Amino acid sequence: MRSLIGFLLALSTCAAVAAENPTAASADWRVAAAEPMKWIAFPHPHLELRGLPWFEENAPELWRLPKSAKARVPNGVWNRAVAPDGGRIRFRSATSRLAIRVEVIRAAGRGAFFDAFVDDRRAGSASVKKTGPTELVLLADSGREQKNITIYLPNTSEVRVLAIGIDENAKLERAPEFALKAPIVCYGSSVLQGTGADHPAQTYPAIVARRLNLDFINLGFGGAGKAEPAVVALVNHLDACCYLFDLGKSYGNQTKEPFVAMLASVRAAHPTVPIVCVTPIYSTKEIDEPDYRQRSVDLRDMMRAAALERRASGDTLTFVVEGLELFGPDDKALFRDPQHPNDEGNERIGDRLAPVIRSMLSGGK
Repeated sequence: MRSLIGFLLALSTCAAVAAENPTAASADWRVAAAEPMKWIAFPHPHLELRGLPWFEENAPELWRLPKSAKARVPNGVWNRAVAPDGGRIRFRSATSRLAIRVEVIRAAGRGAFFDAFVDDRRAGSASVKKTGPTELVLLADSGREQKNITIYLPNTSEVRVLAIGIDENAKLERAPEFALKAPIVCYGSSVLQGTGADHPAQTYPAIVARRLNLDFINLGFGGAGKAEPAVVALVNHLDACCYLFDLGKSYGNQTKEPFVAMLASVRAAHPTVPIVCVTPIYSTKEIDEPDYRQRSVDLRDMMRAAALERRASGDTLTFVVEGLELFGPDDKALFRDPQHPNDEGNERIGDRLAPVIRSMLSGGK
């Protein structure tokens, strides 16, 4: 009975993968489901976890902030920090199949999505809406050649990873190094977090990092990117190749002082690292809501001025990127809702931002 249940579970999950990505599951998955798999308990030395720098303190929780900071940060930040946005599991293997055992604590309304990339190409995906333990098939028959595999953990859903399943005779090796040792550290709003994206691999920080072969950390907190000193101190704790600040509309009606103080604090701690300030992107709410439109204009002006003031004072490693150039009125068909770009919209932002970041990292002005 137990083996029958296991077979049926594999059958249903493979069907889900086929619906999500037919290429990933187009082979004879019935045979793949019946063959035994080797399960590697997570964490494991060859299952490299990226994007979650406080995992050692938090394990088994995949939280984005350290549990020791829970009492210091606003509730709005903490409630969003329990989702592993930007978290990835990386390894190298000749496995033809890939599965994952997880425990879902809380799933977003659209479900908790897991994306599997093979050599920087999305090769499989699966999602789950029910809480509790479950087993998902991400790759059914991807060939037995050696490959680099990345599993993107869900955005806006809280999960635990229990084990990774591969071919019984396959071995694990360490994933290759990124182009730079330090990650892009991203802090800000729901747009940066990727609230409008279904797939965790389709947030714009993930896309920028893939385009540049860089690691990244996503500290986007929907509605709660307000530059509070306790949160900025945690951002400051992380070494980076670049700090990307996109606080967007979540900054609210605050004065400029918290934003200015954030830039000063990060620059004092990291004098040679580029700081990129992205002004708020376009929102269709700006069409019919005059107050919202004016607040958007005011926030763009304030963030731009704060960054330019630093440059005028000699800080040539602080940059401004205009959000309207990344995602403007001409992109309005790519919203999930009036404020948040969908998967394709995030890809457009990432494709426009990546060459800008590349230039800044190579010494461009």
